[in-house]
Amino acid sequence: MSYSNNPRSIIAGTGITITPTTGTGANTVTITSNGLALEPVRIALVSPDTVLATDSIVSYQLTVPGAVAVALPAGITGTVYYIKDGTGDAAVNNITITPAAGTIDGAATATINTNFGALTLAYTGAKWEII
Repeated sequence: MSYSNNPRSIIAGTGITITPTTGTGANTVTITSNGLALEPVRIALVSPDTVLATDSIVSYQLTVPGAVAVALPAGITGTVYYIKDGTGDAAVNNITITPAAGTIDGAATATINTNFGALTLAYTGAKWEII
């Protein structure tokens, strides 16, 4: 009997190894991982900017001060982005976030207007929500 065919089995995800993988009556299961799950960080230096599917954390630190326009990509359920005013001037130079489709908490846009402010945005399958 294979553990992967057993409804009570543990299935390993990417970067995780579970042993033993086959057999019956195993009393010990060892789970190992290939390390920490690190979030990618990107420093954005220009506006407008589009958040990339590969982004997780985006810190806006424009080389020339000004308002920031951020475009969110089409949402995939479970996607989370962290958007940050890395320069510390959002009270004067707002960061306006606009989704490719749908809304953010029912609105067409979300704005960071506090120095060093940040928003965490999660796509729930129908809309973006501020977490």
